[in-house]
Amino acid sequence: MTDLICRMAENQFGIKADPDDAKRLEEYILNNNINSSCSESTGAGSLETSFSSGTAAKFLTVNETYFFREPVHFALLMDSLPSFNNSMIRICSAATAIGCEAYSIAMLIETYNKSIDKPVRYHIDAFDINAQAIETAREGVYNTRTLREDGNCFRYMTIPYLKESDNKFYIDDSLKKNINFFVHNLMDELYTEKYDIIFFRNAFIYFYPHKRDNVLTNLSLILKEDGILILGVSETASVQHAHFAQKHRRLKPPGLSPSFDDVFYFHKEAMRPHAQPAY
Repeated sequence: MTDLICRMAENQFGIKADPDDAKRLEEYILNNNINSSCSESTGAGSLETSFSSGTAAKFLTVNETYFFREPVHFALLMDSLPSFNNSMIRICSAATAIGCEAYSIAMLIETYNKSIDKPVRYHIDAFDINAQAIETAREGVYNTRTLREDGNCFRYMTIPYLKESDNKFYIDDSLKKNINFFVHNLMDELYTEKYDIIFFRNAFIYFYPHKRDNVLTNLSLILKEDGILILGVSETASVQHAHFAQKHRRLKPPGLSPSFDDVFYFHKEAMRPHAQPAY
């Protein structure tokens, strides 16, 4: 059944399932009222249920994340915000896992708004295929691994919005009002208003190469022309898609460091109208 699980993960989620994770899902199915001597058809039927119910996503997806991970991307967001002063910015956190990225974005915008006269209004949509991870995101309760002592220059922004108690961190409710968490499969189109910026970081590597174009096309459909797509630092070189052109900026992160960092991202190219036939 493990091989069948991996094939279904490829077909339905587009991802390369870890064989150990697939084995754990198989054991879960067998331990839940499926006799190990059952026929293959019975086992396959139960496996279909595990995929349709969301159970398979809980076992097969990776939810490693933490606040202000890869800070150079948040420096890019900070650099982009002045163009939205006194207006609305729509941001998507795709494959958000347990939501640390979405809350980090909100913390940064709230911190920025305290420094200007005309605040940026914002809305964040954050989705993941793992329903259990999305429930954690909505609750906003995190363990200590999500706030790391790694010298991150944005870490100070968490202070007003993360309250510690009994080795847990609790998100301040004020951040939740501008974030919509929901379950969605990146292999499917998303019908929504278009976004100015999409964060899709450290998930692209888990997709099969022949499925990646599908994912990028679906993201391009919900990104405004001239919008920004941000992938993980290690993923940028693997992106080739007709709708996206790679760009970079040299930014100075906040704090005392005098150094500048190059940040790479993708710009959605304006779609050219079809050429008119010559007569």
